[in-house]
Amino acid sequence: MILKQFKSLSDCFVVNSLKLSTTLIIGTFVIFLIFGIYGYYSFSISIQEVNKLLASRNEGFAFNMMQDLDEHIDKRIGDFRQITQLSVVQDSLKTSNEKFSQITDVQKVIEQQDIINKEKNQPFIPSSDVELTSELTDLINLYRTEYDYDVISELYITNAYGANVAIGSGTSDYRHDDETWWQETKSNGVYIGDIEFNKKYNNYATTIGLRINDEDGNFLGILSVTLTLNDLIHEFINDAEIISIQNRSILLINEKGQIIYFNGIQDFKDLQPVPYFEKIQSLKDVGTIDISSNTDELRLISYSKSTGYKQFEGFGWTAIVDQTSSSFTEEFIDLKNSFLVISALGMTSSVIIGLVMSYFISRPLRSLSQMAKQFSVGEFNSKFKDSKISEINMIGKSFDQMGESLKKLIETEKKLAESHVKMKNERLGAIGQLSASMAHDLKNPLATIRTSSAIIQKFGDNKDPEVKKAIQRMNRAIFRMSHQIDDVLNFVRMTPLTVSEKKLSDILNNSIDSLEIPKNIKLEIKDSDFIISCDYKKMETVFSNIILNAIQAIGDSAGSILIISRSINGEIEIKISDSGPEVTQEILEKIFEPLFTTKQKGTGLGLSSCKNIIEQHGGSISVQNNPTTFTIILPKKDNKTVRDFNEKSE
Repeated sequence: MILKQFKSLSDCFVVNSLKLSTTLIIGTFVIFLIFGIYGYYSFSISIQEVNKLLASRNEGFAFNMMQDLDEHIDKRIGDFRQITQLSVVQDSLKTSNEKFSQITDVQKVIEQQDIINKEKNQPFIPSSDVELTSELTDLINLYRTEYDYDVISELYITNAYGANVAIGSGTSDYRHDDETWWQETKSNGVYIGDIEFNKKYNNYATTIGLRINDEDGNFLGILSVTLTLNDLIHEFINDAEIISIQNRSILLINEKGQIIYFNGIQDFKDLQPVPYFEKIQSLKDVGTIDISSNTDELRLISYSKSTGYKQFEGFGWTAIVDQTSSSFTEEFIDLKNSFLVISALGMTSSVIIGLVMSYFISRPLRSLSQMAKQFSVGEFNSKFKDSKISEINMIGKSFDQMGESLKKLIETEKKLAESHVKMKNERLGAIGQLSASMAHDLKNPLATIRTSSAIIQKFGDNKDPEVKKAIQRMNRAIFRMSHQIDDVLNFVRMTPLTVSEKKLSDILNNSIDSLEIPKNIKLEIKDSDFIISCDYKKMETVFSNIILNAIQAIGDSAGSILIISRSINGEIEIKISDSGPEVTQEILEKIFEPLFTTKQKGTGLGLSSCKNIIEQHGGSISVQNNPTTFTIILPKKDNKTVRDFNEKSE
């Protein structure tokens, strides 16, 4: 017993000690690995958050620049619209329109004058408005003085018939009513042309046309102004110069994705669209595209599309802030890389330290585990080899002492066990002989009493109810005593089997016929048409005992007993279930032990005898709850086990 317990303890010790050699390495390695992974993802998340902040800030820059650009162009349109309301402009156009209205064939006169002016390069009719021309010239000079560059490339005014009445800068045709921009301006009130390269001025420019009305809304003429690209994106350039840094670039692209501005105004006639233009087109008006090649190389494209401002509907341009790196992001990347290096060094160190520690700890423990294993099989001569660690030496010496103590203890226990077995066998032998002698001596008088009872029942006058009850009580007492005597004899005398082939159903029916089945119990047999090789007398005893136990378990309450059989892998399985109360686990474990009983009038030998008989037939018997079921396994016609048992009994 001591060896068995010590063996289970030593097995556990061996398993744990074998794992210790790698546990130290794996444990410390995993700690640094988790540390590294946690740090990596923490810094990666921090970098992502910093990038989000950068993107949000750059989106704000792009939006403000685009708004400033649209607002600036709208302000320019407003400034020129105020010019159309000047009294000098209104009066000059009214005078010009009055003169033209008096001409009989005004279209013919305009065409002739247009041809003359193109030949002589004279933009005005002889009666051109000198005062208005002077006013426009002063306006152009005012803009040049204020901004220090030519804001306006061309500025002229036509009357209601499309004829030029005044020009402040540049050159122009005399007639304009046959041109698309003039007609759209007259119809819509305003015209804003595309940004195009003007060979005449060697610059990019756009033409803006504004309808001139009198105070009653009557059409007087059209103001045409050609603005240079320098003036259009003047505010954008100022904003770009302010927010541009080493790693941040400011771009302005047109509706085709071509770069208008990048560190200065670009010649975008033949430029290809920026590579990310199509992606920007498919997204909302303000946003950021992350085109970083990896987490350590930042490339954020923040953009804002033109949505117009008040009267100005916008050119469809897009302001872009191209961020290629950030000092904040670079610091986090450096920290992340340093963290990874530290983690890698820690993991390498953990392996080295683990190997060193396992050499000085795991090897001695493995030696101890081997000693424990030898102790578990009864070998106590092993001695522990000294270790360089004093604590392990103490354990080793304790193992040596334990081996000596166990050796003495096992020898003592063995002698005690042998004496106990000898005493038990002698006592059981004496009890068996006495029980067999007493049972045999009681059986003959009991047979006489049973015969006398039968004669009294047959020939006596049993009309008195009290006599009938007395005879019934006597029969029950005879049956009980006979059953107990049979239990004793079946347990004590292990007689050889008399084997024959018999139908299982016949054996079961004979067993039931020998019992008195109460009316409150329903007994049912299913699927018992099997032929088995057995000593049918002994098998009847087995079934009678089990069915009787079931009857006693059910008691006086309504219940049922079910006997069902089936063939499994060449064996017969017989299940006897009853509806009685459950059997406790403590009783289940001892139910087949000799002399164990829970009944006041039982011998405790019935189920033990049943177990002996079943095993004598080469089968097995077991019991379980829910419901209480005895399961018997018997071979069909295999008599080999039975013959072997009979030979041993003889």
